[in-house]
Amino acid sequence: MSRRRRTVVSGCPLVRNATGTLEIGHPVRVEIEAGRMVSVETTGALRDGRAGEDALLAPALSDAHIHLFAAATAKTRLDLAEDPPKTVAGLLDRVGAYAKGQPAACWVRVRGHDESRLDEGRHPTAEELDGAAGGRPVRIRHATLHASILSVAALDRIPGDLARLGRAGHGLIVGREEALSSACGDRKDEELEHGLDALGRELLDAGITAVDDTTATNDPVRVRRLAAAVRSGVLRQRVRVWMREADELVSAKEAANGAVEIAGVKLLPTCGEQTREVGFRAAIERARRRGLPVAIHAVDPDVIDGALDALASAPPRAAQGAGPDRLEHCSLCPPHLVERVAAANVAVVTQPGFLVRRGGKYRREVEEPLWPWLYPIRSWKAAGVLVVGSSDAPVIRADPRLGFRGAMTRRSSEGTTFGAAESISEVAALDLYTSSAAAVRGEADAGLPWLRVGARADFVVLDRNCWRLEQWQPRTTIIAGEPHEVCV
Repeated sequence: MSRRRRTVVSGCPLVRNATGTLEIGHPVRVEIEAGRMVSVETTGALRDGRAGEDALLAPALSDAHIHLFAAATAKTRLDLAEDPPKTVAGLLDRVGAYAKGQPAACWVRVRGHDESRLDEGRHPTAEELDGAAGGRPVRIRHATLHASILSVAALDRIPGDLARLGRAGHGLIVGREEALSSACGDRKDEELEHGLDALGRELLDAGITAVDDTTATNDPVRVRRLAAAVRSGVLRQRVRVWMREADELVSAKEAANGAVEIAGVKLLPTCGEQTREVGFRAAIERARRRGLPVAIHAVDPDVIDGALDALASAPPRAAQGAGPDRLEHCSLCPPHLVERVAAANVAVVTQPGFLVRRGGKYRREVEEPLWPWLYPIRSWKAAGVLVVGSSDAPVIRADPRLGFRGAMTRRSSEGTTFGAAESISEVAALDLYTSSAAAVRGEADAGLPWLRVGARADFVVLDRNCWRLEQWQPRTTIIAGEPHEVCV
């Protein structure tokens, strides 16, 4: 009988010291077999292994709220999110320049538009887009992924009901994204695979080894496609999928075929009133009967309040062990709701990176006395809420440094600080993406301390001179013992 080969990784681990801050620990030698740590030996000096004396070992990260298909598709689009235009005229110039470089028969596809970043505070019109793109069909997806703006030529190509909505809104169509994607011919197989591969590599480069796809339209067809991407190695991360409907669980598990995990049911109420509707509450009951947790999109206080009422009135879950129910975002959560969330024993999966990337929007639209209520992570944690960090990519980039910075400084890229008292420590910020993310998956602690015999060998190798969280840049990401060199 052949003996299985063991992999050895050596370096100094990132540890939590007696004062609760991060520091570099004594050298260790980690032996890995069959994807798990089988030996963790503290050494006086570094010896044989893949890493040298400059190596720092740290836990891998998770992104607990991401939209894989949308983020992959964004890799093949004109992206306005990272370098947004300042005016409508500037946006139209960007669209026109991009359109000139595309084949004449193709749609012009743009993502990341946010009218709050434009001086005029409005969307471009269908007629303006037509002029900019020379009569080409244009679809601009809003940064929230809940609306699109179409050119006149695009409206002429889509079905009548969608076209009528667009013409009535001067090109703007809200809440019909899935139908629009189908009508516009989005997600061609080859293009989508290319985008998923690019996204998977970007996540590896960030040290992210586990993700939750929380798209509210996930069905067995989408599960099958994600499972194929995981089996082929296009996506190297562990993937959990939140479904649109509990009664599709059996079909979804068949489609997953063990390659991805079915996590629960995602519900997308757009206002507090919807959380009181019979259909919404029936969807929670169906999830309960299947033993599935629910993840509820809850941005504003009225939706948070209504979601908690709906959960409180729901029957108990038929089975346990799949992780807690979740509220997604909780962007504006006043103190009385912080206490309600804690009492309900639900998790909050939130996006502190929004304070960095979308701070200009909050500065304009949220009154200053309410700023501490934006993503109040310190208050949630003090109340005993399980708080998990995520990106909501492609709304913002799946870059954990944005989340670390938002959680620790609460300062936007423009320099505005949103309630400094709600900032958290470096250790607590790392926990959002490690131990808390593992807990919301129903797994054992994967944070600090994280080096232990029997644990899954998911971790990253950093440079010793570049390990603070705002500088986070792995040079190797290890998934189940397999190293993946990072492309910086």
